[in-house]
Amino acid sequence: MAELTPERLSEIRSLGPTSDPIDCWAAVQDLLRDREQLLQANDNAAEGLATWTGALR
Repeated sequence: MAELTPERLSEIRSLGPTSDPIDCWAAVQDLLRDREQLLQANDNAAEGLATWTGALR
């Protein structure tokens, strides 16, 4: 799972109202992709924990 690098996060944070719309759209796509990956990782961890504790068999 590829995470956003600190450099990419810095680039995204530096975007402003006068930034190129293409750069802003790419940032939105990167953030949404990262969000989806985090949600999937959270689901996997929750399922693993539920299995480990016996709540899910």
